[in-house]
Amino acid sequence: MGSWLDSVNIRLMRESDLPLIEWDGEYTRYRKIYREIYRGLLAGRSTPWIAEINQIGIIGQIFLTEKRPHPEYCPDQPYMFLSSFRVKPLFRNQGLGTLLLKICEITARDRKVHSIFLNCAKTNRRCKKFYERNGFSVIREDSGRWTYIDHQGHIREEVEPAWVMKKVIV
Repeated sequence: MGSWLDSVNIRLMRESDLPLIEWDGEYTRYRKIYREIYRGLLAGRSTPWIAEINQIGIIGQIFLTEKRPHPEYCPDQPYMFLSSFRVKPLFRNQGLGTLLLKICEITARDRKVHSIFLNCAKTNRRCKKFYERNGFSVIREDSGRWTYIDHQGHIREEVEPAWVMKKVIV
């Protein structure tokens, strides 16, 4: 007998997913960012994965964006940055998050990118342990201060101190 994970379809984001990944309004403020990620997919710069179950809908997401060499991350080669990693609460701690991370590793390897970076909120200890179990290590701290334009066109600033974590893909 198979696991419920066998019924999960993991696929690339579609334009029709954009309103759905706002997760019932919880992430509406990121609408323009999500649109940019989708444009990045069309341009070959980002790989946004969606996890869904028929009759239920989207239950998870994880976005990878390829970045140019950067002195604070990878000064000599491109790298990938993982963001917007979410799994709906009912489906957590059952292997879906690990599966999504593995797909990101395969994506990086296929693109011949050797490092994945992410920011993990310092307040989220469980998440940090999850990433460490999956081969990521802390390389430095980050103030977590960033600005963006929200869905209403307002400039917003968020501050969420974070651990910058890295995994080398072999």
